[in-house]
Amino acid sequence: MEFGIFSNGFRPHTSAAQTYDEDLYEIVLADQLGFRDAYISEHHGEPVYIDRIDTLPVPELLMCKAAALTKQIRMGAAVKLIHLAHPVDTAIQAAVTDHVIGGGRFIFGFGSGFPNPLFAQERGLSHEDRHPRLREALEFILKCWSAPEPFDWDGKYWHGKNVVATPRPLHPPHMPIATATDTPDMIDLAAARGYTLLSAQLEPAAFIRRKADRYARAARAAGHPAPLNNITVARYVYLADSRKEAMDDLRSDITFELGFQTSRGLINLLKNNYGWKFERDEATFDQLAEAGVYYLGEPDEVARQLQEFYEASGGFGTLLVVTGKQWATREKRARSLKLFMEHVAPKLRHLDAVRVPDSAVA
Repeated sequence: MEFGIFSNGFRPHTSAAQTYDEDLYEIVLADQLGFRDAYISEHHGEPVYIDRIDTLPVPELLMCKAAALTKQIRMGAAVKLIHLAHPVDTAIQAAVTDHVIGGGRFIFGFGSGFPNPLFAQERGLSHEDRHPRLREALEFILKCWSAPEPFDWDGKYWHGKNVVATPRPLHPPHMPIATATDTPDMIDLAAARGYTLLSAQLEPAAFIRRKADRYARAARAAGHPAPLNNITVARYVYLADSRKEAMDDLRSDITFELGFQTSRGLINLLKNNYGWKFERDEATFDQLAEAGVYYLGEPDEVARQLQEFYEASGGFGTLLVVTGKQWATREKRARSLKLFMEHVAPKLRHLDAVRVPDSAVA
């Protein structure tokens, strides 16, 4: 198993500059500790966030600065909302980022993102068409990276004349690609092409296993060996000397975030994913911790719980620890990451996802 961080930004408003400094600190620390990957959320503004929460709508800019401060960590968006921007601009931005970061360390992560109609509407686009528009955008982007001469594109959603997209990716035909998706045909496409499949921290083990089985069947049909190792899964992990200490450290900060996420539909997401029932459309940190959404406490116990989750989910190749949160203090967050790599990662690194996928159709 490999390890990374998911910089899933949510910090109370100070200034975007200060928030980005905290994100950079965690990415640099992850690089120093030996994490292989850093996936960074693309978060766009919503009315509830104005002057209350800092957002990072262009993670590639942060990656370019982080590249100068790190040595080996790979970086990608989780995810670039490619249905919102013209594919020519997306292709050029990604290729430039690939060259600036260098060393094959850039991953092109894409997806449709959180299903808020606002993001499409404020750009004059249709929210309902986002999935087919994304699929067409992907093919347009790939052609931008490979076409030997100017070309025209006359699609259903995107159009272009005499398209010239330079530079090309650093290592043709393109950089590594990853996607986060629940759409069956996109899972099949990602598997057939060898794209990494990303799963978010709120997806339960059974949900991940169903997607992983579909991905693995399609990948094996396309001739890819050991496809489950190409699945990356994020989890909330925070280490301290005890579970009580961890919960006391995080309670006020997570409660603050839950107040925003509940208004964005978090409880409906949890109900759908886990089949949970709440008396009201809200949940407390203690309820979610008791339900196993968070992996908290001392390293040996957290390692045991993560291995149980790994086995229940059917196995995967990379585990991402969620960062980007204003939890406790910078020093305690850093200590948690250090404890993870020193005491938890060694207990999980031997895990190898070689399971044959279940035969039932996902």
